[in-house]
Amino acid sequence: MSNYIYALDTTNKRPLPINVDSNGNLQVDIVSGGGGGGDATASNQTASKAVLDNILTKNGEIETTADAILAKNTEVKTSVDAVNTSLSDVASATKQQTLITANHADLVAISGTLSKMNPDYVQSTLVNNALITSGGDTSEIDMGDHRHLTLFGTTDTNFGNWILIRKSGTGGTKIPDGSKMISASEAIASSGVYSFAITIENVGTRYLALRNTAGTSQTSTIYQVLHR
Repeated sequence: MSNYIYALDTTNKRPLPINVDSNGNLQVDIVSGGGGGGDATASNQTASKAVLDNILTKNGEIETTADAILAKNTEVKTSVDAVNTSLSDVASATKQQTLITANHADLVAISGTLSKMNPDYVQSTLVNNALITSGGDTSEIDMGDHRHLTLFGTTDTNFGNWILIRKSGTGGTKIPDGSKMISASEAIASSGVYSFAITIENVGTRYLALRNTAGTSQTSTIYQVLHR
């Protein structure tokens, strides 16, 4: 007589033998499920599949949302980068303006120093109570980097005339400029001398002199003022 291992059929309330193959391997029916509701085609398995499908759908929605967030983050980063670039430009412009302001202050200071070193005008004595013979010249006038010239002074000769002499260089060839005539005719009361003054703008020649064209010797005092 064979011995069997039994299990309870809970539906029909009766013991049933457990089925094995010829090798003693347990045989279990998972397709029909024996009507217990646990088989693969049962409604609970269909429901489980629907739940899983819903989870997959939700995962797809989450992935789509994550992609949208990533895209928005990229837009935000682009905007932030643009703002940072603008801020850098502003900082650079501010720095440049600071440098410009500082440079301007330095240039003003340098200009002031140069003005003290090279004032806008320089006055000196060309002739000091000296006798200049007829046709004779005064000492040389060096304009340097000045453009304008003022000459004024006194002579003991009424209508004592002078003419401007242009020179090719220091001690160079002398060229009379007949357009620049000076005549002393303003008598200084009770002094026996006569005064004169002339301003020549944009002289155009560095080295100059005055020539006595009065036809007689003159004892004169002449001052020169060089202007920028």
